[in-house]
Amino acid sequence: MGPVRAALSRREAPDEGAPEVPAEDFFSRHLQSFSDFMTKDLPQRLQVEEMRSQAEAYLDRANKQLTPLAQELRSNVLGLFSSLLDLGKSKEQP
Repeated sequence: MGPVRAALSRREAPDEGAPEVPAEDFFSRHLQSFSDFMTKDLPQRLQVEEMRSQAEAYLDRANKQLTPLAQELRSNVLGLFSSLLDLGKSKEQP
């Protein structure tokens, strides 16, 4: 075993003089972590998801409202160019 592996093994080995952590402390730490997650982290994550779904709904609604306007604008611009071309052709003819 190399020096790095030996050092790692010594570091991971439990300290014989260290007192054992009672099971109540272990569970209370994990219960506190779970409680923190439920009261702090989870609501923030849900809020992000809610904002994302609201943004998607807004974009869908805007797309549905703007599509007919864009099509009408396109039609009007094509009509204008067509009229300008017709006007140019009529002026060229004697």
